[in-house]
Amino acid sequence: MPPWLWLFQAALVLAGGLSALLTYYTWHNRERIGALPLCATMVGELVWIGALLVATAARGTPVALMANRFVVPGSNLVVVGFFVFVLEYTNREAWVRPRYLLALSVVPIVATVVAFTNPTHGLFFEVGGLDATRPTGYLLEPGLGFLLNTVFTYSLIAAATVMLLSFAVDAAATYRYQTGAMLVAVAVPWIGHALRTAGLAPAGVTPIAFAVTGGALVWAVFRAQLLDLVPVGRHRVIDDLSAGVFTVDCQGRLVDINPMGRRFFRVDPDQRVVGEHVEDILADYPTVRNYYVAVADLGEEVQFEAGLDGRYYEIEAFPLHDARDRHVGQTIIVRDVTERTEREQELERQNERLERFASVVSHDLRNPLSVISGRAEVAREADDVEPHLDSIVESADRMGEIIDDVLALTRGDDELTREPVAVDDLAREAWDHIDSGGATLAVLTDETIRANRSQLSQAFENLFRNAVEHGSTSPPSPTQEDAVEHGSTSPDSQARQDAVEHGSTGTRNASRSGEGAEETSADHRTASDDTVKPSDADLRVRVGSFTDGDLTGIFVADDGTGIPTDDHERVLEDGFSTSEHGTGLGLSIVSDIAAGHGWDVRVADSESGGTRIELVTGARPTEAVRPATRE
Repeated sequence: MPPWLWLFQAALVLAGGLSALLTYYTWHNRERIGALPLCATMVGELVWIGALLVATAARGTPVALMANRFVVPGSNLVVVGFFVFVLEYTNREAWVRPRYLLALSVVPIVATVVAFTNPTHGLFFEVGGLDATRPTGYLLEPGLGFLLNTVFTYSLIAAATVMLLSFAVDAAATYRYQTGAMLVAVAVPWIGHALRTAGLAPAGVTPIAFAVTGGALVWAVFRAQLLDLVPVGRHRVIDDLSAGVFTVDCQGRLVDINPMGRRFFRVDPDQRVVGEHVEDILADYPTVRNYYVAVADLGEEVQFEAGLDGRYYEIEAFPLHDARDRHVGQTIIVRDVTERTEREQELERQNERLERFASVVSHDLRNPLSVISGRAEVAREADDVEPHLDSIVESADRMGEIIDDVLALTRGDDELTREPVAVDDLAREAWDHIDSGGATLAVLTDETIRANRSQLSQAFENLFRNAVEHGSTSPPSPTQEDAVEHGSTSPDSQARQDAVEHGSTGTRNASRSGEGAEETSADHRTASDDTVKPSDADLRVRVGSFTDGDLTGIFVADDGTGIPTDDHERVLEDGFSTSEHGTGLGLSIVSDIAAGHGWDVRVADSESGGTRIELVTGARPTEAVRPATRE
C-alpha cells in the first residue's frame, strides 16, 4: 500500500470521528432549531467517509466499485441536509416544509438509483481500468448523470453560501463566528472536490478537506454555541416587534431601524435613512430630536417615559460594545405605553376618589349625626317627641343624600342632574342642617340657578360650617368640640340650634325687605344670648348674588376673623386649614362640587373683614345688567 494511502485513510478516520461526535450530539439535541438537518448532514458525511474507507481498503476490486457508489447518496445527503440547516439558521424556515423537502429529495434519489444501476447503462461513470494512483484503484470517467448531479449539489452549496454571507453582514458578533465556521466547513471540501474533478489537485485532498470541515463544525457547535444560540427570525423579533428599535454608531449615524421605529420617528417607510445622522433625520421633529439627544449624551443604559402627541412612550437605551469591550454604538428601544399609563392614571384617580369618599363621609355626616343624637337625647325627656322625630328623620334623609352624592363622586359620574334651584330656600335648608351655635344667617338674594340641588346644599353646609367653626373670634367651646368629635349634641347645644333655627326663619321672612333682614336676625340673636358664646353670637353669615364684569355667581360671607390673604388659594386644597381644630376638607369639598358643575371658586375678604367665598356660576346675561350685590 502506498504511503500516501495511509495518510489518506488516517485523515478519513479523523474526519469520521468528528462526524460521529457531531451526529451523536445533534441527535440528542434534536429538539433545538437546526439540529435535525445538521444531524442529517453528519450522517451523510459518515456514509461518504465510510464508502471511501471501504473503497480504499478494497482498492482495485469490485468491492471498491460497489463501495464507491455509496458516495453518491452520502454526498447528496450532506448537501441537502446542510442546505436545509442554512434555511432554518437564516430564518427561512417557511421553505422547510414537507412539499419542499420532497422536491429537494427528487434529484438525490434519482442520482442514487442511477449510480447503483450504473453497470447496466454507464450513465453515472465509466470504468477506464485499473489505476494505482487512485484511492479506489480504478480510473473512473464521469458520465452525464454524474455531471448533472454535480450541478445540483454545487447549486445548493452556492445558494447556502450566499444565504450565510448575507446573514453574516447584519449578524451580531456571536453569529458571525458561527457563520464563519460554517462557511469554512462548506467551502473547503467543495473547493477541494472542484480542484480534484478538474485534475488540479491530487486524490488525497478530499479526506483532508473532510477533516477541516469536521473541525470547523465541532468548533462552531461547542465553542460558538451553534445550536445553543441559533438566531431567531429578525422579522419576528425586530420587524414585527411592537416596540420601535433603532441602532446608531458612535458618530450618531443610523445603522438599523425597524418599521415601528420609523413610525415613532416619523420616517417614511421608503425613505433611505441608514447611514445618515440621526439628528439630520429628526431635524423636522424637534421634540423627538431632543429626546434622542438627551439619551445619546448620557452614553449609558437609561430608561424613562416621555410624552408625544398625547401618547406616552417608554424609552430604553443600551450602549453596544464589541468583543474587545469597545463602545461601538447604542441601541434605543421605544415602547408605546399609552394604554398602561392611562390605566395607571385611572387607578390613581379611583384611589383618590376612594380617599375622597372616606374623607367626605367622615366630614359631612358629622352634623346630621349630631342633630340625630341631640334630638334623640332631648326627645327622651320631652312630652311632645314628634318635632324631634321629624328632625331626626330629616337628618337621616340628609345623610342618605350625602352618601349618594359622595358615591357619585367616587364613581366619577360625569353627568349631574340639574334643575332650577331657589338659592334663598336652599340656603336656609342647609343652615338648618348644621350646628350653627349663636350665629345668624341673612339671605340677600332671590336668585334661581340651575344646579344639582343635593350637591349645592352640601356646598352651602360646608360653607356655613366653615364660617361658624373658623369665623368666630375664639376657639370652639368644649361643648361644641364634643358635638363635633363624638357626633352628639347636648341639650344646651340643642337649645342653641333651636334658637338659630328660629332666627333663620325670621331671616327668611325679613330678607325680602332688605334692611329688615339684619334687624330680625339681630332680634333672634338677642333672644338666645344666654345660651351661646359671645363670639358665636356676634357672627353673621350672609348669602347673596354678585356680578363681576361678565361673571355672575353667588357668595357666602361672614364677619368673622377672616383668612390671611396668602392662604386664599391654599384653603381650597385638601388637608389645609387655618385652624388647629380644622380638618382641611370643607372648602376642598366645595371646590370639588363647583368643579363638577363647571364653576369656579374664589376666596376673598368680606367688607366686614371676614371671609367671602364666591361660586362663579356663569356669564352675565347681556340683555339685563344688574349691579353687583353688596354684602
